[in-house]
Amino acid sequence: MKCLSMDAAGLDFQAIFRLLCTGSAPSLSSEELSSRISSCVDQTANTPAPSVTHTDLMCLCLTLIEAIINKLTAQSLPQDVTIFYEDVKRRLFEEMNLMAKLVSLLNCQDQLVSHLSAKCISVYVISDISINGGSSSIWRHRCAEVFQKPTASSELDSCLWSLTAVIKGVLRGEICQRKRDVLMKLLSGLDASITSLHTNLLTQDTQDPHKRELINISKTMCEFFDLLEVLSAARLRYGVCSPVQRVIFVHSRGLLRVMRADVEYFVKKRALLLLKKSLLRRAGDDWALGEAQSASREDHSLSEDMLAMADGVLQEVNAGWLKEVPVKSKASFFGGNCDVRLTGTQKDDVMLRAVSLVLLKSLEINIQRLHCKGSQSDIDIRQYLTELMSFLQRHGTLMSADAHSCSWVSVVFAEQDDDMMESSKTLIGLYLYQKSLSSSDSGVCVWGCNPHCHFILLLRSLSFDHTVLLDFLISSETCFLEYCVHYLKLLREDRTGLCNEVSVPRLVDYGSSDDSDEAEEHVSGKTDVDSGRTEASFCPSEMVLEQVQTEYASEFLLDKVFVCLMDLRTTVTRLHNRGLFPYNPTSLLKLLNSVERQRNRVS
Repeated sequence: MKCLSMDAAGLDFQAIFRLLCTGSAPSLSSEELSSRISSCVDQTANTPAPSVTHTDLMCLCLTLIEAIINKLTAQSLPQDVTIFYEDVKRRLFEEMNLMAKLVSLLNCQDQLVSHLSAKCISVYVISDISINGGSSSIWRHRCAEVFQKPTASSELDSCLWSLTAVIKGVLRGEICQRKRDVLMKLLSGLDASITSLHTNLLTQDTQDPHKRELINISKTMCEFFDLLEVLSAARLRYGVCSPVQRVIFVHSRGLLRVMRADVEYFVKKRALLLLKKSLLRRAGDDWALGEAQSASREDHSLSEDMLAMADGVLQEVNAGWLKEVPVKSKASFFGGNCDVRLTGTQKDDVMLRAVSLVLLKSLEINIQRLHCKGSQSDIDIRQYLTELMSFLQRHGTLMSADAHSCSWVSVVFAEQDDDMMESSKTLIGLYLYQKSLSSSDSGVCVWGCNPHCHFILLLRSLSFDHTVLLDFLISSETCFLEYCVHYLKLLREDRTGLCNEVSVPRLVDYGSSDDSDEAEEHVSGKTDVDSGRTEASFCPSEMVLEQVQTEYASEFLLDKVFVCLMDLRTTVTRLHNRGLFPYNPTSLLKLLNSVERQRNRVS
């Protein structure tokens, strides 16, 4: 090959990249193009500190390699162009040993070159898995070696990113019938090294500067959390359960203790969100991974591991963990802060929601296991929820003394429907468990766990619009159907609970709604009727006036709750009769019908 200047080589690669994007092949042969790409990689790989020109050329060359593989994988090129680039790819990876060169670039001092090399490796490995079912042993061995090192580095970051991208690519791929086997093979040989990395990053004393190297540790920890999440997603979706995939559950206290570590705030936030996703079994939900297979038959230890994670949370809470969780006074995005005036919030609600759900789901998992085993030991739900209420109070939630304690659910989860429904559903289970331990549920509102209050506050936040409830029932984005069924079953068994909670003045809050006008009209009419009485009797005191207003507003609010549910029943029935409802709502309609019967009894 004749020698080209760096500028000329750069122009050549740019021209080839443009041709590739338009679905065309260059005039030079596949052998010559392969040689130029390989030569470019060699020049930079062997240069300890590449110049700016070298770096720019390398980045262009790596981008071209990635684009070629992606185009071939997408099968979007004409047949003759596909044959040309397939030959380029074969020559590079089989004859010229490009994978070994790319792996060596993971240790490049330039982080951009290191990352682009990781991207090239990942797209090639994913392509090779889909075609041949194999993965590069050179790459896997290098990842295993790097994971064993105790210090953070750009090479470690790139290896973590690359392995995460490959697993994610397999989960997204179309090789559904082989995904579990492919992932098991991919992870074989990496268990010990990833477990070692988990120990180095999470379980050592993170506050002792003599034991840890904190340079770049924040980025490395976030890359590691991404890997843990994709490993958890592979387990929950396909039952892939290698030893390292149990680490996140069995040793979950390592994630909890990140809250006291000497790392950036966004790292602590990322650790907490990973814990939340794991407990809710939502790992990978943001990645559009497609339909999952039932993993329960394949993973017999999942229930025990979930219990271990939940138990770890309760142990840390008992040890004062809630006092260590930081919550910024402003909404936080990507490690920075957002102007409060733009969001209308005075706190980082994401952290508040995560902490709340982590504790609620941990309690739920523990009481479910106690119920299954018939254990005689009890969990004091009140103690944990009282601590949660104190935590929320410290960070600016429920600041008003007049606020009803149960309103914390609406306040904390107001902007996240899926989390609100999950928390409300979980709280029903916690309420029933605590009630089973005592014949009385007095004081349940004090620790914010009255499901009747939660339901009323939810409807009021929706302006009692049954069409919004219908949208929730139809949507698969929340667990509202589950929550609705759970609550209606509770209402069927507890006929007076709803009515009792609607005489609660702080819950009525008629001054902020149309109830106020209705109440004033009611009181005014009552006074007019009584106008013939003595002056002392027809001029009620402020206390009597407030009592009359509250009583009427309570009755009016209760009626709105029942009307909303009956309107929902009518709409669902009509859609079902026309064959327009997306699933069979017979059980739901039975529960709604029972609500109407209870309304008649109350009337």
